[in-house]
Amino acid sequence: MNTLDGIYDEIVDRIATPRLRLILLEILKKEGKPERAIKACMKVLESFPDDIDIRGILAETYLEQGSIEFAEPELEKLCKQIDELSSVFKLRAELLRRENRIEEAIDSLKIYLAHHRSDQEATRLLSELSSPKEEEPSVLPTSTLAEIYYKQGELEEAIKVYEQVVEASPDDEKSRIRLNELKEMKEAEERRKAKEGILKEKKLRLIGILERWLAAIEQRRLEIVN
Repeated sequence: MNTLDGIYDEIVDRIATPRLRLILLEILKKEGKPERAIKACMKVLESFPDDIDIRGILAETYLEQGSIEFAEPELEKLCKQIDELSSVFKLRAELLRRENRIEEAIDSLKIYLAHHRSDQEATRLLSELSSPKEEEPSVLPTSTLAEIYYKQGELEEAIKVYEQVVEASPDDEKSRIRLNELKEMKEAEERRKAKEGILKEKKLRLIGILERWLAAIEQRRLEIVN
């Protein structure tokens, strides 16, 4: 192992979180260093053999290099892992069905059945959900309807219904109070999303630090060679 290999190994060892390792490997690919990316992937997979993202980068890099014989076994391992995990789509479909989110449940079942075509139960459920339903009569806006939307996670719809209720019944103080509560929840959610945006910006800055780190490593390599 040369000095530069040792430096890269040290970097991979020091990065503790899976996301940062993934960022480093993506940078190596972007920087046009596929051999380094492959070595780093293999080193990470020694400790984390079930990391789908890392194995995916390894298979992709092999394929881009034209190393079909190395890419194929990695892709086989990935397909096996994905097949094993695909049963969650059936479970998700059941959850969505209970929440009456039929279109999403259908999409989830289709993904599941792409991996498990022989599952007759899932096939029957897909057929049942895909059957056309009679159009339901329109429902007048009520606080009960608003709460149903809220329990299904449809905060915007719940607020709209409560606004209609309050507009139709200005003296309904209970609905007015609940409307204000939901609006406060919406504002809190918007603040949370804004905070996530700040965290994303920090991550981008971290990527910049990693890129500068790699540039420094390259400079050290040139110094070693010269």
